[in-house]
Amino acid sequence: MGPSAVPILPTARSGTRVVAARPRRLGDLLAAPSAAAGPLVRPADVGGRAAWDVLVRDGALERVRGDAAVLAGTDVTPALRAALLAGSLPTGGVLAGRSAAWVHVGRPAADHAAGRLDVTYAAGGHRPEVWGAGLVWQAPLLRDDTVELGRVRVTVPLRTVVDVALHVPDDEAAAGLVRLLADGCRVALADAARLLERRVRAVGRPRARRVLARAGALPAASLRAAAAPLP
Repeated sequence: MGPSAVPILPTARSGTRVVAARPRRLGDLLAAPSAAAGPLVRPADVGGRAAWDVLVRDGALERVRGDAAVLAGTDVTPALRAALLAGSLPTGGVLAGRSAAWVHVGRPAADHAAGRLDVTYAAGGHRPEVWGAGLVWQAPLLRDDTVELGRVRVTVPLRTVVDVALHVPDDEAAAGLVRLLADGCRVALADAARLLERRVRAVGRPRARRVLARAGALPAASLRAAAAPLP
């Protein structure tokens, strides 16, 4: 029987035949997800981890984070990225720093955010418990400092730029991420510098000024960089 032949199988009723369904190709598993399921494709949706890995390897799926992927070419929005972090965000926490940068900018910021969850929380609140190598800090949070995306609170790009300059270790890494975020979200570094100066009680302002100045001296960030997704 040739590879394209369709086997004809007898049924229990005499004289009746049925045509067996063709075996499903791996690509056939990628039927568009239903509106209820959303755009995410997980291993269980395509028959298991092995098939999912093959589809990611061959470019049919683009991994967004962990075992969550989308069909190649799907527009991955900040709300979708935020929703993928919702299960890891502790009560009372707000996505900030490198995590917020990844939410806003996406793949170009992934190397900075990989394996970490940066969280801020309002002054006077309970310190959230965060597992892993992320950062947690307490700071005033005004109404305009955060936005709700994917049912979680995230610092807005301007506030995120300032937080990255204040809290992300290594001046060069922080400056690079600041530039990516500023270019990707059209944040003026002069506005970030003014916001920094208004936070008179923020620890590390001299260092943050250096980071912002270094970011301003860097060439414009290329947001076409194919950085790895966030694990």
